[in-house]
Amino acid sequence: MSILLRLSPILLVLSSAFAFATSTPPTLALPQVQTTGRVLADAEGWHATWPGITLTTRFKGRAIGIVVDDPLSAYTVELDGAIRQPLAMTAESHTVWLRRLSNASHELRLTRRNETTTGTGTIRAFLLENGAWLPAKPAPRRQIEFIGDSFTAGLADLSRRRSCNAATIRNTSDATAAFGVRVARQFHASWEINAMSGMGMVRNWNGNLPGENFRTYYPRLLQSDPQSKADNANWHPQLVVIGLGINDFSTPLHDGEAWTRETLAAQFKDGYRALMADLRERYGDADIVATAVRIGPDDQQGTLVQEVVDAARAEGDQHVYYLEYAGLELTACQWHPNLADHKKMAQSLIDLLDELHPFK
Repeated sequence: MSILLRLSPILLVLSSAFAFATSTPPTLALPQVQTTGRVLADAEGWHATWPGITLTTRFKGRAIGIVVDDPLSAYTVELDGAIRQPLAMTAESHTVWLRRLSNASHELRLTRRNETTTGTGTIRAFLLENGAWLPAKPAPRRQIEFIGDSFTAGLADLSRRRSCNAATIRNTSDATAAFGVRVARQFHASWEINAMSGMGMVRNWNGNLPGENFRTYYPRLLQSDPQSKADNANWHPQLVVIGLGINDFSTPLHDGEAWTRETLAAQFKDGYRALMADLRERYGDADIVATAVRIGPDDQQGTLVQEVVDAARAEGDQHVYYLEYAGLELTACQWHPNLADHKKMAQSLIDLLDELHPFK
């Protein structure tokens, strides 16, 4: 989690007005914004492509404005812990005001609901009317990172049918309703959701984008910028949950692809070990939970992930565990988990973590 004080000409003008319009000067001249997840913060705002990033600010006053410039993702809005009307995706920058609030201290949290791998969404600024910015609360000590594909991103988790067009998928995707955020909230932890639909550990869904895979994008702060690097010095999760492999094995190999069934399995295990080695370098002895979902009777994912975990433990890594999600309905768009499935996956993780105690 990082904290940014960003200078904005608009906010400078407003804060000057407050100094003359109120008898008590603002506690802070500019908003103090806490971020979680992979966010690029600069003078133009807070930019993101990954799902589930959050921006949190505190203030005293009866209204707050949010300058939104994100045609690709909606945002869940929480004010003092209560869910408000989401910020819809829009093609042009605009300001949304929350008004008629009590003249008291408030906390506003925005959470990006969608993933947008080829384009960046931006929150430009936060504005006040006759109010005062307040210091941020201390960041939670507990941190959880979720790594995965569309199941982890919460793709279409609000939908109720399997056949959907692209617009329906966008409008029914909500990272805050997916299992990762549910688990993080249960343990009062900050979360980071590094999830990318259609991508596999080695092979992507249906053989798409050969030469790339999830690990191509994982090091990036913004997926759309190959030069960006995720290196938040304040991010040290005690727990990492991996959910990769569905796309590697859920569709049959096609003529012309680079693998046989046997070589794909071997390279998948090699890729999994390489990702875990990267996580060990980044996060030391954090607990790693490697998860799987068996899509069909011939699905290799669960077996191979279990083998990777067993081998790691046999080599002395006692902080890696295997969890298989079972009994999923998969009735959301394109055979994705529905809300009941996400609740079930969250509970499976919660039950395991109650045994592991990763936040000692």
